[in-house]
Amino acid sequence: MNTKKWALGLFALLLPLALLAGCGEDGGDLSSFTAQTLEGEAFTQEDIQGKDLTILNFWATYCGPCLSEMPDLAAYEASLPENVQLITMCADGAGDPEGVKALLESVGFQGATLIAGDESFMALCQSVQSIPTTLFIDSRGAVRGKAIVGTQKDLAASFTQAANAILREDGKPEIPHEGA
Repeated sequence: MNTKKWALGLFALLLPLALLAGCGEDGGDLSSFTAQTLEGEAFTQEDIQGKDLTILNFWATYCGPCLSEMPDLAAYEASLPENVQLITMCADGAGDPEGVKALLESVGFQGATLIAGDESFMALCQSVQSIPTTLFIDSRGAVRGKAIVGTQKDLAASFTQAANAILREDGKPEIPHEGA
């Protein structure tokens, strides 16, 4: 009996960790999808195909850590070279698009923000177990590398290191390091 309780407790502890570890590690596919931006425009695989790498950050307006990293996210997005883009998915953005627009404007975020999507896009969204989470998507729409879960002490350095590993592997131009 004690063995069963111990095994069940271990399973309950390890299941969430396994789910998080699997999220975004060379898994997921956006080779064919349609999402809706905050402005009501379509965002599709063609918008991803035009870049060597798309960095996709999941966040919500009720998430304190998400909001605290938003100025760093905006600054990072503005610093990216032409071959890399950073977009966001606001989990609760469809409920208050004007509020989300005002929030993004206040921090200077200029990239696309997605608020809804078709079945393919929503399947990827549902695989994300916590926010903030950041995924890296190549030009073919494949989720690559390891997801970055939670806020980062140095967002730019963390995102650049993860992005450059993928770009290097694909023989694409890397994101320049600050001070280089």
